[in-house]
Amino acid sequence: MSELGQVLQRAREEKGITLDDIQRITKIQRRYLEAIERGHFHVLPGHFYARAFIKSYAEAVGLDPNHIMSHFQSDLPAQPPTEQVERLRRRRVASTNSPLQAGRWVTKTLLVLFIALIIGVIYIAAVNNGGTMTQPVPGGTVNPGAEIVTPGNGGGGAATSPIAQTPQPPSNVTPTTDPGTVTTDPVTETPKTTITFESQQGSMYNYAVQGEEKMTVKLKVKDDRSWFGVSEGKGKKYVEEGEMKKGEEKTIELGKSAYVRLGKPMMVELTVNGVVVDTSKMKSMPSNITLKMKETAAQ
Repeated sequence: MSELGQVLQRAREEKGITLDDIQRITKIQRRYLEAIERGHFHVLPGHFYARAFIKSYAEAVGLDPNHIMSHFQSDLPAQPPTEQVERLRRRRVASTNSPLQAGRWVTKTLLVLFIALIIGVIYIAAVNNGGTMTQPVPGGTVNPGAEIVTPGNGGGGAATSPIAQTPQPPSNVTPTTDPGTVTTDPVTETPKTTITFESQQGSMYNYAVQGEEKMTVKLKVKDDRSWFGVSEGKGKKYVEEGEMKKGEEKTIELGKSAYVRLGKPMMVELTVNGVVVDTSKMKSMPSNITLKMKETAAQ
């Protein structure tokens, strides 16, 4: 077993993470993870993937991948120059022969033609409707069933038009109310959630929640990345689990209790029913957080 493999295995065991957990986090097959711990880098699919797998493994167990790669540079498999040249050559040939290149030009051309067609239709419609305008009737709304009398040409007689004005109510009239009648709007008080820290045992942090009948857990990664797992209680099957990167968010609806496991708690903003749970001081990686709903005392 190589020194690099021993360091990674020791970090995994200290975090209480199994190889199956690492496989779920990194999506790397278990046999490759076992080969990394034993130092059998020749089993991995190529030197490029060997380095990528080692970095992902280090991140999953809470180690700095850049520090690991620089410190154990001599243990890492060197990538032959011929392999790099061959990989670049295959990429260039694939991109040159890709049928998607021609497809992109066809798509752009069709999009330009479609926009031009829409503009033409709008222009023709505007020209055809240019001579038809509706004159507004000053003074109010129009009653289509009435007639209005307008002066005729030359002052002789009157012409009728099928448009009439509807009289408007006077604007200086204010509604009166019975002074004995008082109208009040019902006020609904929204219960507020309170979260109280109760105790800590090692990497386990326990909180009590009051004010709601269920919990809504929201996770947001502030920096870097972190693995997470959320369930109804410790030992129960995760409702949601996986790895989140910087800027990603996840909202999970739960019942009266919650169990949250964070690989890098300092990187995650945790809120429960809109209330922030401070994870900046949780130094253990991973850290375990339990939240239990408690009944509000009767007033």
